[in-house]
Amino acid sequence: MSNVTYPSLVTIAFAMSFVSGVVRAYEEGLGSIEQLAAADPKPFVLVEAIGEGNIIRGQGVVISAEGHVLSAGHVSWDGKNGRFADEFRISLRGTGDGLPKGAVHIHKTVYSDREDAVFFEHYYSAKLQKQHGSRFIGQGDLALFHINADGDFPKIDFYSEKKPRIQLGDVFHLCHFSFPHKAAEPTFLVNPVKIVGVVQTTSGIQYLAEGYYRVGSSGGALLKDGRLIGIQSAAYTVNAMDIGEIPMGLISFQLVWGDMVESHLFRPADDPAK
Repeated sequence: MSNVTYPSLVTIAFAMSFVSGVVRAYEEGLGSIEQLAAADPKPFVLVEAIGEGNIIRGQGVVISAEGHVLSAGHVSWDGKNGRFADEFRISLRGTGDGLPKGAVHIHKTVYSDREDAVFFEHYYSAKLQKQHGSRFIGQGDLALFHINADGDFPKIDFYSEKKPRIQLGDVFHLCHFSFPHKAAEPTFLVNPVKIVGVVQTTSGIQYLAEGYYRVGSSGGALLKDGRLIGIQSAAYTVNAMDIGEIPMGLISFQLVWGDMVESHLFRPADDPAK
């Protein structure tokens, strides 16, 4: 007689339930990401700093219905002229349905490879909100902007009100428009990045992650479970002998949380002149 022990029906049922739960969690997670990518309007924006004969673009994310936008602080640096820019615009890409009035410019594109496919970029004027005279929040590479418009903007919530704890191997999702320098380019990416270490920068210690990114993704939102947990600050390459610099898919980012930003939000109702 064989000594092979067969699993009981209870064991089989448990295993099937476990696998089903994993598949369901994966499908639900992918579904939420799809909904985020398909949202119109999106809470993800482009920050445009206007220098002297030069335009600098980075990514950003709306964190309040009043139009507060969080981005990387260095997106306002005009490297061509060696100074910070003082004029800004925020653009939201999509159909424009549901956006507040007040756009100072609307760019329309009809794609040659998609008959009658129309895409818009809505530009609003914006102001950088300085913190005690500084363009940066604390010592980090973070900046806060406010869109000039009346009405509610789509926003994203913070993952945590307090500083979250993260560890090696955690997977977040980086949200950014591809080729932000191209007006009305619709391609929007939500791709995973995995925490692999830390890096010391001029803005202090930042977390290092590996994953896919495109040029111009600085200021992009990093999400955990569909909520904001970080802002991309930089991307890195390494030197390879006889080849040159090869992108290795490394980015650094700063953690963000509700209490960190809330005290810096300036709302029109707070203005003593009004």
